[in-house]
Amino acid sequence: TRYLTHGNVTIPGVDDGEEFQNTVKAMQIMNMSNDDLNSIFRTMSAVLQMGNMQFKQECNSDQATLPDDTVAQKVCHLLGIPVKDFVGSILKPKLKVGRDFVTKAQTQAQVDYAVDAISKAIYERMFKLVVTRINKSLDRTKRQGSSFIGILDVAGFEIFQLNSFEQLCINYTNEKLQQLFN
Repeated sequence: TRYLTHGNVTIPGVDDGEEFQNTVKAMQIMNMSNDDLNSIFRTMSAVLQMGNMQFKQECNSDQATLPDDTVAQKVCHLLGIPVKDFVGSILKPKLKVGRDFVTKAQTQAQVDYAVDAISKAIYERMFKLVVTRINKSLDRTKRQGSSFIGILDVAGFEIFQLNSFEQLCINYTNEKLQQLFN
């Protein structure tokens, strides 16, 4: 898959199966039902499968094709959508021109970009749903105080030959956050 590191990455002392079971247990503690978990994992699987879709450029045109729709069938099965509609909307999306709709053939680069954009959008919505569900489960406003989960994405450590004051502040903040959470 384009979205992973081509698999078989191991970390000494980490059991992926055990970590997955711990994740499932944590999600269940957050009041997620088996149906919720199934939906989340189906969605995640579909997103990862989208990274396996391989489009080709037609020989005598700029138009992209999907020579083998096996992966698209898996994606559509996981998402519960018709394969023909999904593939058609990627290869030849409908555009509104005036009062009419026309289809426009896409190049391989456009199709790859569209699939990546769809994958990112689905993943983002799923992630927001999970965070919202966790926050809702942790909501104690009816009791004392409130709890929430927050995700902080900070700029990474960077080492330049000459660091600016801004980079010093970024690196200092990263160090303090690492001390706080590790």
